[in-house]
Amino acid sequence: MITVLLMMGLLAAIVSGLMLYVHQERERTIASTRSMARNTCAASGLQFARAYFARNFANWNTYLSTPAVYNPVESAWNTGFVDTTATTFWTTFHPAHPELFTDLDGDGRDDVFIYIRDNADEGLPAAEDWGRDNDQNVIVGAVCVSDTMVPRTGNDIVVVEGILSYNLPDNGYGSQANPSGGNLN
Repeated sequence: MITVLLMMGLLAAIVSGLMLYVHQERERTIASTRSMARNTCAASGLQFARAYFARNFANWNTYLSTPAVYNPVESAWNTGFVDTTATTFWTTFHPAHPELFTDLDGDGRDDVFIYIRDNADEGLPAAEDWGRDNDQNVIVGAVCVSDTMVPRTGNDIVVVEGILSYNLPDNGYGSQANPSGGNLN
C-alpha cells in the first residue's frame, strides 16, 4: 500500500511538472506572437510616416518647429516634456491631430502614431537647430499605440525610425548630382 502511494505521488509530481512546463511554453509563445505583431504594427506605421511626410515636404520646418505636436517621442535632445508611454496621452492627443494617427486593421481605432524630427545637419561651429531642416533629410518615426490589434501590457510601446530624404527636382537641364529629376526616398 505504501509503495502504491509513493508511486501515485511520483506520478502526480511528474504530471504537475509537465503541466507547468506546458504552461510556460504557452506563455512564451504568446509573448513571441505579440512581439512580432507589435513590430509589424510599428513597421507599417513607418511606411505611413514616410508617405505622409514626403507628401508634405513644404511643411517640414513647420513640423520641426512644433516638437510638442510633431515630435513628442523622447530622444537624446528631446526629453521628458510628455509621457508618451501613457495610453491616456494618445487618446487625448488624437482629437487635436488626427492626421498623425492611422488605423491599420480597419477596426476604426488608432493603431499607429507618426512623428518627424530633424537630423544633426548644422555645420560646425554652429549649434544644432532641431526646429529647422537644412539638408532635406529628416528622421520619421512611428509608435504602435494599438490596444486592439496588438494587446498591450503596461508601457511596452514599440518605436521604429528611419531617414526620409527629399531631392528637389532639377532645373530641366539634368545633372549628375540628381539625375532622377527629383524623387522622394
